[in-house]
Amino acid sequence: MYIYAEYLILENFIINFIILYVTKRFTRTETTRLRLILAALIGAIYTLVIFYPKLSFMVNFTMKITISILIIIVAFNPITLKKFIKLIATFYIVSFVFAGSALALFYLIDVDSYISNGIFYIKDFPIKILIFAIITSWILIKYTLSYIQGRISRDKILVPISILLRNKEAHVVALVDTGNSLKDPLTDVPVIIVQFSAIKDILPEKTKKFFEMYNVKDLQFILPFLQELGQDLKIRIIPFKTIGKENGVLFGFKPDKVIIKDQDRAITDIIVGICNDKLSNDNKYEALLHPELLN
Repeated sequence: MYIYAEYLILENFIINFIILYVTKRFTRTETTRLRLILAALIGAIYTLVIFYPKLSFMVNFTMKITISILIIIVAFNPITLKKFIKLIATFYIVSFVFAGSALALFYLIDVDSYISNGIFYIKDFPIKILIFAIITSWILIKYTLSYIQGRISRDKILVPISILLRNKEAHVVALVDTGNSLKDPLTDVPVIIVQFSAIKDILPEKTKKFFEMYNVKDLQFILPFLQELGQDLKIRIIPFKTIGKENGVLFGFKPDKVIIKDQDRAITDIIVGICNDKLSNDNKYEALLHPELLN
């Protein structure tokens, strides 16, 4: 059987590029098309080692992992270890799904193939079948990963955060709310909506009493109390709109910082809006997180 190097490189380049592109989409990693092309080319050239018996050591497990790492670094340049692990894990998952669906298709259409030295060979392989295999695999990968991503997102949508104010700390579970676009009208910083009961222990006494009684919702009644607070805690007034309510008002304050625990990141430019009502009927979360804060 004859193997043409140029066809081998082209076929592997196309497959590698698709796998890297799907990895990029699934992990939502920013990169350039040039980086993907270079990484796919490295993987395609690596397949040429099968023509050189003296390079047989390069098809062992360690070298395959090393080449995979190189491909991920060239394609995405991950800055953190966490990001790198996420990328390489997704890369292998996509590769396994692609390979499994392609092999299944080859067997179903009864292509003459065999395995030698860990390499899968297809005799007289028509390019039409390769294109069909790529399209089929793409569809399977797209819907399979979309399903997995949807299931993962349901868990990841809840984010643990810490709110710090004057050497006191409140631990809160927040829901990433894509509908929360609230910003402080004075500073234009994002607003986290937090249930009063979740953070009352870190509030100064006068402020705590204010929020315990401001259910009245009447600004004329509330404004004198705001003036009495003085330097206890500077209260922010945040206007908002919801369905059925055009002129809502939310009271809040600027904390020392908010820590997003999953990302181990502290945010200082942020406002905490306090809500007296219960945010979750099943008590799974006590805050609504502005989606911009995760970017």
